[in-house]
Amino acid sequence: MIRRVAILGLFLARIAAAQAPASTSQTIAGAVLPLPEHLRAGASVVRVDASSHIDTLRHGTNGMTCIADPPNDDRFDVRCYRDTFIPVVYRAFYFKPISNRALAAEIKSGKFKLSPEPTAGYRCEGPISAYDAARNTVSAEMECWQSVHFPFKTAAEVGFPEEADVPEALQKEIPYVMTSGSFWSHVMIRHRDHK
Repeated sequence: MIRRVAILGLFLARIAAAQAPASTSQTIAGAVLPLPEHLRAGASVVRVDASSHIDTLRHGTNGMTCIADPPNDDRFDVRCYRDTFIPVVYRAFYFKPISNRALAAEIKSGKFKLSPEPTAGYRCEGPISAYDAARNTVSAEMECWQSVHFPFKTAAEVGFPEEADVPEALQKEIPYVMTSGSFWSHVMIRHRDHK
């Protein structure tokens, strides 16, 4: 019985720690976690609130911008992109999100400017319980991946198979293209092992 109480106490303490407000340094450390280690110190870090306001937590020097995990939910979701590509991420997901079709029309009409060069993206997403803020580590429940965005290029043009042509069982072994030919066309690079 004492052992059960001790285990329950540790479990409740872990939940409380996961729900406690993170310090700015913890928030920044979590936001840059998807990046290769040598890019983390130079990345800008922002938080986007429910009103689509961008709060800059740290100004960077290497052209990467990371969006911090939204607080007070049960998911850990952080993503990093080049500064030339981050405006499309804001527009697609944070600033009055619109359909992909509508955003594609804005891009094609010139109303929204999208940089055409290839750019890298990095993301970690999973249950909040899979992120240990004190150690800035993730467990196997978290998936972290990289992407290389080639706006409007097709899978054939960049030389990778399309997502539909790669069985789910092989998608952590073979890079593939998602949304081929769209403004969001990108090569997904997933991994068997977490960070």
